[in-house]
Amino acid sequence: MSSNVQSNYQWGMEISLDVEWAHAIAPNAKILLVEANSASLSDLLSAVSYATSRTDVVAVSMSWGSTEFSGEQAYDSYFTSNYGATFFVSAGDTGGVVTWPSSSGNVISVGGTTLTQTTSGYTETAWSGSGGGVSAYEQVPQYQASVDSSLGYNYRATPDVSYNADPNTGFLVLNTYIFNGWYAVGGTSPGAPQWAAIQSLGESATNTNFYSTFPSSYGTSFTDILTGTSGSNQATQGYDLCTGIGSPLGTNFGTPPAPDFAISVSPNSLQINVGSSKTTTVTLTSIAGFNLPITISSRSSWVSQQTSPVTSPYAPITLTISVPTGTAQGTYPIAITGTSSSNIQHSTTINVQVTNPDFSLTANPTSLNIRHGNSGTTRITVNSIQNYAGSPTLSAKAPTSITVSFRTNPVKAGSYSTMTIKVGSTTARGPYTISVTGTDSPSSLSHTINVNVNVQ
Repeated sequence: MSSNVQSNYQWGMEISLDVEWAHAIAPNAKILLVEANSASLSDLLSAVSYATSRTDVVAVSMSWGSTEFSGEQAYDSYFTSNYGATFFVSAGDTGGVVTWPSSSGNVISVGGTTLTQTTSGYTETAWSGSGGGVSAYEQVPQYQASVDSSLGYNYRATPDVSYNADPNTGFLVLNTYIFNGWYAVGGTSPGAPQWAAIQSLGESATNTNFYSTFPSSYGTSFTDILTGTSGSNQATQGYDLCTGIGSPLGTNFGTPPAPDFAISVSPNSLQINVGSSKTTTVTLTSIAGFNLPITISSRSSWVSQQTSPVTSPYAPITLTISVPTGTAQGTYPIAITGTSSSNIQHSTTINVQVTNPDFSLTANPTSLNIRHGNSGTTRITVNSIQNYAGSPTLSAKAPTSITVSFRTNPVKAGSYSTMTIKVGSTTARGPYTISVTGTDSPSSLSHTINVNVNVQ
């Protein structure tokens, strides 16, 4: 990802654990490993932002966290996705302690259990090291409102779900970096990537589904963990602060979304000069395997039309937006619509700010004292307004006994021409005004300034 990423044996073990066991749960899933430059919050959140910018990411696993802090809510927006990705975070390995971002209402917090094989199957209890509790800062999310109110919690409760975490019943990991061998690894870290892998299989592992089907999901989607403690928290029937709702049975946790698509444009705001054009890119994102042809259109005559349907997999579409000459300055919202062959429609809006380019002239100095038979100079600068990029031609109107010349003419916007004023030997003493005009031929724009000359 970056030349600034440094190798680290501890993170190397974490990477091996997360990638290997996500693959074990979802062997056909594509796994994207995003490495941060360091373990600082800003670098970790930058890595999260990269993952969420990808249209093909359906689940993001984060096996990191810190103690809660005032102002943490300001960072919760990092755990949202325009493309429907779900975020899974380990609840931490200190029993009964709440960590962030596990406490964010935008993520699924994953606690830990002890999973033990018996002669007749498995038994599962709360793992003593599982993080969890009631947040000191995060408000109760809507999906958890009924659970929190029934249990008397006034803030966000964690974890939401759980997974095997006890190192004594943990996961075998092959690590070839420094350690070079097989190791048994535990903690809540393995749970986040394995829950993310479960989401990739069924795409229904969301907090909305978890809580909307609770508690009727026990025995079909979840195992209710009834025994064990973590810190001062006690596992009990139903939701608890050790294991949340419980551990998974299968990969489906609600009604899967109907096949659909989403449409977006980037950039979604353009500044265009009158008589000019710019482009924007339309992205179509498949939801729940949607693969029907989609036609892009707009009612605005400013937009070049997509004449043929786009077929799956949907490649980005470039549209040109041209602003006609004579359009008034202002902001114009333009709707871009995608219509599938089954007549499903979705629209997005691009705001076009129409500007009218212009220029102004300035002189420096604006007045000169010149003796008979001598010359003086001033700079005439062409200043760009609203991205004007033309080159007006300069002309001057002066008394017959005074001549004017320009070193550079026409003059490009943002630059200047040196104007030389030569006073004849017979010119009478006194003040004179020289009018300097700049004219842009293609646009017929014209502006004039005055330069005062005092003949001595």
